[in-house]
Amino acid sequence: MAKKKSKSIPKKSASKAKASKKSKSVKISKKVKPVKKTSSASKKPEAKKPFEWNVKESDVIGKITDEELLDAWYKLREFAAGLGEPQRIYASPLAIMFARKICWCFVRPKKKYLELSMFLPRKLDGAVIAQISSTKEKYCNVLRIVHSDQIEEPLTDWLREAYEFAPKMK
Repeated sequence: MAKKKSKSIPKKSASKAKASKKSKSVKISKKVKPVKKTSSASKKPEAKKPFEWNVKESDVIGKITDEELLDAWYKLREFAAGLGEPQRIYASPLAIMFARKICWCFVRPKKKYLELSMFLPRKLDGAVIAQISSTKEKYCNVLRIVHSDQIEEPLTDWLREAYEFAPKMK
């Protein structure tokens, strides 16, 4: 018969046992700051709610209180909607867009003015407050409208040009 080899388990030496006992008895002290109790008045404000995308045009325009701006809006909308069909007019939480296949112009109502952005193949001169190059072929020209009398030439010509520049819906 063959003898089975037994494995012997080495015993810890006395010095190792003392060292492990010492490491167990050492306490690590951490300074813990006391938690301050806050009153209900000093709570952090709640996070902003995300945009609700099922917005109606009247929800966006309902924020305008100035009658002159409302008149300017209705005159602008009537002109833009009358440029032709098919055209889609829809609202987002901050703006109202006019689109054929893609958006050709949009209006952002502000407290004291309407911000009109229209996409043209060129930069405009004159009362434009900003010109942003969207692509090499298209520029976003931004105008401020404060009165309904501004919805005349040359603005109406620029709107017509932006409408004709936008690709048609299929």
